[in-house]
Amino acid sequence: MQQHLTASHFFGMIFLLMTGFTGSAQEAFEVSVDRNSVRTGEQVQVTFTLKNIKRSIDAPDIEGLKLLFGPSTSNSTSIFNGTRTSERTYTFTYQVTSKSNITVPAFELRGSKSPLKSKAFTIQVTPRGQTSKGGGQRDLGNVACIIEASKRNVHIGEPLTVSFKIFNRANNLDVRNYTIPETPGFWKETVETSEPRWEPQIISGKRYNVATVRTMVLFPQQTGTLIIDGFDLVGYMRTSFFDGQNVTASADPIKITVTPLPEPIPRSFLGSFGRLRVSAEQSQRECSTNEAITLDLTFSGEGNIKFIQDPDLNWPGEFEVFDPEVIDRVKITENGETGSRTFRYVVIPRAPGDYAMPLPSGQWFNWRTNAYSTLNANPLKLSVNRNDSAAAGPVNYNAKTDVQVLNQDINFIHTEWSGPCLPKTRWDLRKPLTASLLAIGPMLFGLSAWVRRRRNEWEQNPKSARKRKARQNVRKELRAARNQVNTPNAFYPALGSGLEQYLLAKLEWNSSQMQRDALLVELQTHVPNLVASWKTLLDDLDLARYAPAQVLQPNDMLQKAESLVSETEKAWNA
Repeated sequence: MQQHLTASHFFGMIFLLMTGFTGSAQEAFEVSVDRNSVRTGEQVQVTFTLKNIKRSIDAPDIEGLKLLFGPSTSNSTSIFNGTRTSERTYTFTYQVTSKSNITVPAFELRGSKSPLKSKAFTIQVTPRGQTSKGGGQRDLGNVACIIEASKRNVHIGEPLTVSFKIFNRANNLDVRNYTIPETPGFWKETVETSEPRWEPQIISGKRYNVATVRTMVLFPQQTGTLIIDGFDLVGYMRTSFFDGQNVTASADPIKITVTPLPEPIPRSFLGSFGRLRVSAEQSQRECSTNEAITLDLTFSGEGNIKFIQDPDLNWPGEFEVFDPEVIDRVKITENGETGSRTFRYVVIPRAPGDYAMPLPSGQWFNWRTNAYSTLNANPLKLSVNRNDSAAAGPVNYNAKTDVQVLNQDINFIHTEWSGPCLPKTRWDLRKPLTASLLAIGPMLFGLSAWVRRRRNEWEQNPKSARKRKARQNVRKELRAARNQVNTPNAFYPALGSGLEQYLLAKLEWNSSQMQRDALLVELQTHVPNLVASWKTLLDDLDLARYAPAQVLQPNDMLQKAESLVSETEKAWNA
């Protein structure tokens, strides 16, 4: 009997092993993180554990966390006391974007019998601290990110070079992704470089491989303390041929102190530069009336040369001048921005004589000497001779693209007329119609002469012509901006430039006078009720260059700009 029972037990155990568990396994759902304390920009892994549940998990949205990749999954099965338990995990890797603590909410999952709910918990977040220039001589660990700035104290408009670097002590780091921060308050130019490559560097007695992933030249556009936020790295470091681990690194933000320019700022202010000079060159020193020549004004130096606008020149009234062609020869390097900007004018003298060609003047701030310097240029002369072929007839220059001299014979007045004519009775001075025509005729002639004279004055005065065409030109700029609404990086600068040129034209200012505070003060004189709207719009456009998501969408901002321009036209000097 005892032998029989032993055999029964043995075969029963075999049966259980072959048929699996007989007990009912309990379902469970849990959410956990690999660490409860992190810094802004670092990486954290969130794991969803499903016990005895055959379901898949999609990455949930968690406020304060940005999904990087995942999921990575694992499965396991165990049998204990005849009960079979299966466990499946889904792990997602997030990046911490919040500067304050993050609450991971409770998640609900549908089980076979009833819904299952996880527990909510909090992740402690420590904001990124500040570091000394270039990261100092601190211990960087195995992987680190550093922001290096060429200067920490600058004047407004003075450029600084900022480099974003990755430091790695091993040779087995695979850089998966890195995030370059926005630079609010700066105008930025990216230095075009080849693909980043690792170069050896000794720091605190330790050998690192260093790669520069981005270099920018920044021009501060406002005073005060500006923050360049840290940038973040996501990579994969192999520990063996078949295995490895995800790694993250975050650079600390840096502060840039921007001081205002010394007072008083010259009225004819051109901008801030390390070097600036102007040269002038004309195609001819002698020409004839109605003959086109070119005048090249070239600004060259060190700084944001592309900020220089068409100078306000005092052209002789006898000259017809076309809008200049702008030619840029600018190079952006790790040492800053250097090069030249040329304004090429086509000029047509309408009267003979000896003329002095107009040259730009003004002052610029030299950040190397911390003082203002005066712009000087060598004077140019132009001798204009009378064009004999044009003396016989009038000049038709209604179309600026085609200047033509009309040679026509002078027709003598015949005192005797043998051809048909109107009856004399029609021109009887005693009749009301004849008297009215004779009275109105001289008035119309005088009015026509006045209109022609005013038109010539307007054409000879570039500022007046600019002001009159301001509305027409801004419409063109708005249409051009509309064509780029799907490209925010091009749309916002185009719209901002068009609106600024419109305001400069309305105020009859040149670009060197484009100081935001002075502009708003002057607008107070003409459109006091719209000053606040203009300030908001211009500030939003500045912000949009660096953080488009924080302002109105392109179509909404374009509509706001069009409406504000229309209101300005109605209210201007009303």
